[in-house]
Amino acid sequence: MGGWGCPHESKGLCGHLDDRPCEPGMKGCVLAGRFVFSNPEKNTARALREKADEERRRKLSRS
Repeated sequence: MGGWGCPHESKGLCGHLDDRPCEPGMKGCVLAGRFVFSNPEKNTARALREKADEERRRKLSRS
């Protein structure tokens, strides 16, 4: 598993969202909707749909 760092996070606060406590995937977060998180409450319908579409394409390309 890889790690990452958000360029807006500093000392646990989000510089993008008025120094609120950083919670990746929260409303307004630049990561929301772009990634699938291990915590299902953080996932948007769009991110889940895109992941499902990608998995379908991979299955079809293997056939």
